Amino acid sequence: MVGTVIRGIHLAVCLHRYNPVHGPQNVNVVDVRARQLTVQWETFGYAVTRCHSYNLTVQYQYVFNQQEFAAEELIQTSSHYTLRGLRPFVTVKLRLVLANPEGSKESEEIVKQTEED
Repeated sequence: MVGTVIRGIHLAVCLHRYNPVHGPQNVNVVDVRARQLTVQWETFGYAVTRCHSYNLTVQYQYVFNQQEFAAEELIQTSSHYTLRGLRPFVTVKLRLVLANPEGSKESEEIVKQTEED
């Protein structure tokens, strides 16, 4: 729990200890190129996050030359994000993860193939 202590009272960012209600919804890949994918999702507010302090990350993985690559990136935008630096013509598996100090919820997994160069 994140917060501040004033005169012995702990003021917390999350007033109640709740996980997010659900993971990101209506997640879609809206642009596919050889070396990048753009993901879009439905925005959410306090009623979903249950906390003013939360993180949204994208977790993704793909196989290139028989080697698995997996990464997680913090998303700073509100409803879309572009994964860059991917390999051409690979199958990418991705999901978004919404987390607050009390827990996390994931979106459904999406599988897309990048285009050829």
